[in-house]
Amino acid sequence: MASIFTKDTSRTRPPTNLEKIEKEISHLQGGSVRKKPGETTKRFATWVFVSVVGALVGLYFMDPFVYAMRKSNAISIYLYLNNHEAGDATKALIATHIFNKDEIAALNRRQGSYQAFFASPSEAKEAAAAVIAYMKGVNDLHADHYEALDDLNKVRYRLFVENGLNPPKTWSMLNPSVE
Repeated sequence: MASIFTKDTSRTRPPTNLEKIEKEISHLQGGSVRKKPGETTKRFATWVFVSVVGALVGLYFMDPFVYAMRKSNAISIYLYLNNHEAGDATKALIATHIFNKDEIAALNRRQGSYQAFFASPSEAKEAAAAVIAYMKGVNDLHADHYEALDDLNKVRYRLFVENGLNPPKTWSMLNPSVE
């Protein structure tokens, strides 16, 4: 009885030299080893479609994630600036409504130097300006102020808000805790 792992070579002829290198020749001529010459692939179109759908979903659902990131930054900014007597910057941060009244009260109860958050008050004020600008853009997007929007939010406005699909602003499960 013959082994199942050996091939019976008496019935097959050895391949010619041309047959041995035929796949390499077709590859060098621009062909493919996996597809026949007249066959086309739809791989590029599929990837473009998946990328476009992914970008649209990302644009629609980006606010809750960016909002949570900006809110966690705003917490450290508020604590640092409140400790360093930068009243105008903290008032501007509060005016964006990124914190509710309970969160502001909890932040005001905290005591400490918070020197590890920023190297200088000017750096904290620059970070506060970035959070304020982001919140202004989000508030303008949700309040239908098209002229005041930046380019990305104008695209989002055209895609979603004009069609009645208001993007979510925040999700409570992502928001950092102030307590």
